[in-house]
Amino acid sequence: MRWEPGDVVVWREAWRGRLYCVSPVRVLEDSDESIVAYLAEGTRFGFPPGGWPFGEAHPWAGRGGWAGHGLLIQHRPGSAHTVWHFWEGDDRRFAGWYVNMQEPYRRDGRSFETQDHELDIWIRPDGSWEWQDEAELEEWVPRGRFTRDEVSEIRAEGERVLAEWPFPTGWEEWTPDPSWPVPEFPAHWNRT
Repeated sequence: MRWEPGDVVVWREAWRGRLYCVSPVRVLEDSDESIVAYLAEGTRFGFPPGGWPFGEAHPWAGRGGWAGHGLLIQHRPGSAHTVWHFWEGDDRRFAGWYVNMQEPYRRDGRSFETQDHELDIWIRPDGSWEWQDEAELEEWVPRGRFTRDEVSEIRAEGERVLAEWPFPTGWEEWTPDPSWPVPEFPAHWNRT
């Protein structure tokens, strides 16, 4: 089932079937090449009770919602990463890409689900880049979130993205429709 541009669907993150972070996003594109979604400024996050299974609150739990110009997220089917697009300033100039390593998404009716893999790459518009959260990724191994082999696979995915270099993506000058309301959670957003 394809989603239509403008549809609101739920972006769900789970670890071993345990839902820990949820947010409504607006679909911009759903094709064989990619699903592109927009997380609007002010969009609330949902944290199901007991969802974050690692003994503390989810890292975003203190946020009421997304702040800034919004976030455009490009998913390629079967890829273990997404490309996040950021803007800054009053003139909404393109700030860079954030490659988020994660499980390939799984589509489920009006939602898609993944698991964040902690490691990220920040890429500036001039092409310079740096790894993000390397130490945090390593810290998860003794805590049981990832195995040593999984950490190697996660890093290899980042290295594949850098080797392929899919930038620019064509979404850098995109702007949201100002008439769009901030998406609300649909019914049953926290079902597992």
